[in-house]
Amino acid sequence: MPDNGWPADRIDTESAHSARIYDYIIGGKDYYPADKEAGDAMSREWPALPVHMRANRDWMNRAVAHLAKEAGIRQFLDIGTGIPTSPNLHEIAQSVAPESRVVYVDNDPIVLTLSQGLLASTPEGRTAYVEADMLDP
Repeated sequence: MPDNGWPADRIDTESAHSARIYDYIIGGKDYYPADKEAGDAMSREWPALPVHMRANRDWMNRAVAHLAKEAGIRQFLDIGTGIPTSPNLHEIAQSVAPESRVVYVDNDPIVLTLSQGLLASTPEGRTAYVEADMLDP
């Protein structure tokens, strides 16, 4: 068993994975050749895909900032969080309202491993990660 605590057979780097493809397309660094190949194929079919994915990320940033600042929301649940990309939801929410509480949920062991840094939170707020599948509530 590797140091991250995940059995090697749970981490499939030979097959493309949606979180890693997303990370590749938006310019991240946590992907494998299969993810790059799939992302390139998707972008050939939909040339504006990278622009749309970055716009999606930008919208999430604006929406969280608005909810924390204008609507007074202090609890956030990010289902299918994917690979951490800064600024992440807790960074945005807690920059506006330091007491915000954020729970990230994903079922990919690679996302869990990479998300350990997500657990850093403001002293007033809380940030947690749960390994779970929304298809199995």
